[in-house]
Amino acid sequence: MSLRERKKRAVREDIVSVCGELFRSRGFDETTIPEIIERVGISRQTFFNYFSGKEEVLTALGIEWLSQQAAVPRVDAGSLRDGSILEGTRKAILAQMAAIESDAEFMKLVFTRSGLLFGSGAAAQSGRDKKDHARPIFEAISLVIRSAQEAGEVRADVDPLQAAEMYVSLMLMTIRFWLIDYWQDGVDLQTRTNRALDVLEAGLQAGPNQTISITTPSDTTLYKSTS
Repeated sequence: MSLRERKKRAVREDIVSVCGELFRSRGFDETTIPEIIERVGISRQTFFNYFSGKEEVLTALGIEWLSQQAAVPRVDAGSLRDGSILEGTRKAILAQMAAIESDAEFMKLVFTRSGLLFGSGAAAQSGRDKKDHARPIFEAISLVIRSAQEAGEVRADVDPLQAAEMYVSLMLMTIRFWLIDYWQDGVDLQTRTNRALDVLEAGLQAGPNQTISITTPSDTTLYKSTS
């Protein structure tokens, strides 16, 4: 990488980092472009050379978070020692959920107003490259699934990559729904995630002649009659 390219990357990283700090401390709507360029030490034109606006920076922050998730699923010595590869991965996922809970307001901003999952215009355009950052997550989880298959924890007929896609989809939507308080039941994110993983792993572990048994809290109404 040339010196010019390194400088450009450094400026972009500075903008993203400063915006992350300001969005958390001041709020997204309260943060202004003049504040950002003053903190970064660049001109207004330089800012717009990199981003079309705050929304696109927010999407960049979301993609940055997404790329970090590739380090979460793993087969480590602890999970092998405990005799459960999936349990080791679950612990790593729950630790990440705890981090989201501690930064809930900012993560809600990322999940609802950036192009990370949905969006239009510049935010969505920027968010399209999230697939390049999601791919390492799929690959990391698929390696975990393969290891679990070799250990006899997961059915041999499961496609590891498809299972990885299910893991990611389930996690992202569970996080989003929790952040917007979709269920309105006061259940914390780690508990909600545990329940979601119970359902997913029951399907992965069940043999062709086994019955999958899923229990739900007795006070939970899944569907309300409209009649």
